[in-house]
Amino acid sequence: MNHPRPTFLTQLFPRLTLFFLLSCCCLTSTVVGLGSSISHSIPYGTEECMVIRVPAEPHVVSGSFDLLDTKYSPDPVRIALYNTKEELIWSSPPSATKGTFSQQSAAGKHWLCLENGLTYEQNGKNPAMPPNQRVTRTIGFSLRIKKSGKSNARKTAVEGGVKIDIDDTTSRLLELTDSLNEKFQALVDHMSFMKSREIVHRELHEETFTKVVRWNILEICTVVVVTFCQVLNVWYILNNRRSSLY
Repeated sequence: MNHPRPTFLTQLFPRLTLFFLLSCCCLTSTVVGLGSSISHSIPYGTEECMVIRVPAEPHVVSGSFDLLDTKYSPDPVRIALYNTKEELIWSSPPSATKGTFSQQSAAGKHWLCLENGLTYEQNGKNPAMPPNQRVTRTIGFSLRIKKSGKSNARKTAVEGGVKIDIDDTTSRLLELTDSLNEKFQALVDHMSFMKSREIVHRELHEETFTKVVRWNILEICTVVVVTFCQVLNVWYILNNRRSSLY
């Protein structure tokens, strides 16, 4: 029995379908949460947490952080992520000034906590922080909640009426796509943090320049007053000598 030979379009159709699904995963990745990075100031010895609500379907909670106060030690600062059972699932490395995180999370409430000296002070093994380091820290962070590449691929296939069996190679490509997307988002966050740090440095430079200008004006006024007093003193001495001659 003769079987029809596969045509070129028949051989190319599965590859086009896979390429279409991967493109949809890259372009239509569902992101819920903060679209840009924000900064927040945390007083020393305190902790502030943000509640994250993950939808019913499996999602990935990811983001990044950066310490904007570069002149202070990063030792007392800690960023932590807790799951629905209030269990720690990720924590920033010790003395880290910046970093990224990505965790597969179930539905429910999660917490992203920013700490400034709270856990550091509770740990008796850490050396005591000097008074000049017990200051308020400004932390920039970004948060994203999105579906994984596999979930987007299955959803796109179902909506398009295409039956697809995700094999190991496709799963690996989807994982690489997610990793590339995370690195791109981390790069965007880093650029945003650089802008925030530039704003902080600009304010510091303007404050320093204002103090220098005020000090120069004060010096000029002091010199003018001293010069005027010296002129009056000389005039008074000369006037007394002239009156004594008469």
